[in-house]
Amino acid sequence: MDSGRRESRTAEVGFSSLSLFLPKLTPNLPRLDFFLMPLLIAGFFVLQLDRSNIGNALTDTIMTDLGITSDDVNLGSQLMSIGIVVAEIPSNLILQRLGAPVWLTFQMFVWGLIALTQAWCRDIHSFYATRFLLGLFEGGYIPGAQYMLALFYTRKELALRTAVFYFGNYSATATGSLIAAGVLQMAGINGLSGWRWLFILEGALTLVVFVGFVAFLPRSPAHTAPIHGRWDFFSARERTILRARVVAEDKSKGEDKASITWKRFLEAVVDYRLWLHMILNIVSLAPKGGLQLYGPSVIKGLGFSKIHANLLNAVSSVLVIILSYLISVASDKTRLRGPLCIVAFVWSIAFAGTLFGLPMGADKWARYSVFTLLGGGNALAQSLNDAWLSINATKSSNRSLGLAMVVIGSNLGAIAGQQLFRSSDAPKYTRAFLAILMLYAASIPITLLIMWVYWRDNKKAKAEAVGRGGEVTKRFDL
Repeated sequence: MDSGRRESRTAEVGFSSLSLFLPKLTPNLPRLDFFLMPLLIAGFFVLQLDRSNIGNALTDTIMTDLGITSDDVNLGSQLMSIGIVVAEIPSNLILQRLGAPVWLTFQMFVWGLIALTQAWCRDIHSFYATRFLLGLFEGGYIPGAQYMLALFYTRKELALRTAVFYFGNYSATATGSLIAAGVLQMAGINGLSGWRWLFILEGALTLVVFVGFVAFLPRSPAHTAPIHGRWDFFSARERTILRARVVAEDKSKGEDKASITWKRFLEAVVDYRLWLHMILNIVSLAPKGGLQLYGPSVIKGLGFSKIHANLLNAVSSVLVIILSYLISVASDKTRLRGPLCIVAFVWSIAFAGTLFGLPMGADKWARYSVFTLLGGGNALAQSLNDAWLSINATKSSNRSLGLAMVVIGSNLGAIAGQQLFRSSDAPKYTRAFLAILMLYAASIPITLLIMWVYWRDNKKAKAEAVGRGGEVTKRFDL
């Protein structure tokens, strides 16, 4: 049977199964959410802990112990981001060939070991090496996990699940500061500094999550058993339903794994829509890079102690969890992606502008409150933009490589953003907040351009459908 007939038969089976079991689809979702979402969220949680705990370590003695400066820390963070950027697309090509669960599980094991060994850094060279390797093996997890979400969930379910997936990121930023506040008190135990204990314990936590991936992570809607294959939490009938509901919407979701040919790769690379989503992440997430790395230090500079600075830094991440949930629910209900991205940018512009104009003599709690509100909105559009691309992708190869590209964009933005907060600008950071304001303002016309492109595509698809006397088969979300 040739590939065309095979795809046709797959679609027919999908539609037939969907019609047969439609009334019973909903009971499957809670079980799917229970087994899939916590694992992917936990993976993002430990990834973000391992990636960002350097910001907490800066409030301890790491610079003194390793003989490094804040400029060296900036370079180390940039090397990590470069490692992520270098790895994103190759990682997603490997993921397509091996299957997402196999590759993501392997990645987690390796980066967990690297994260743990950071505790034994002795000088600038080992610091640079571990930061780069950490980025190299973390690269690909975020788009790979989002690719898994797209395999299991329909268009109307994806934005909320993507936002919930990002809760792992935001929760790590929030609890990372809380964890650090406690762990840094372990300084002196077994002769180790507090920052060394931080790397040891958080690296070990990553390896615990790795075990959970091996034991429970389902592979695909058609093959829901974990990679070891010893048990399965879904029946054959439930697997048929899970597969049919997504294949009926997008035939490419029926494949567990696939090799991306050079033709498909080039088609994805020249798709300017993917580049626009990537550029949006570069510009809109540059502020996040600086705020995340230097958040505890900025708060400490307001006059708070090391411990209080780490604790207070957690509040903005709790706020971002609440706001991102609300905005993603609104996005799924209205199918509006771009307009809600703009709402997020306006929020950030308002508070960045306030910090820019706030006099230095202002009460430290007032400055902290505005800084927290800025942090609460600094990444709201990230999950919306990622889900927007994934929902509108017309091929699995475009979805996989496109998600890799937007994560590359996030990290390129982070590289630039880590340079926003300079010691010469402390403690008010006037230039930093002006730059943040301008970056969010620039994100609005980029979003409007993406919306216009999809509006034009919808108009073209409707005209073609009228011309052939049929119905529109694909509607792009705005």
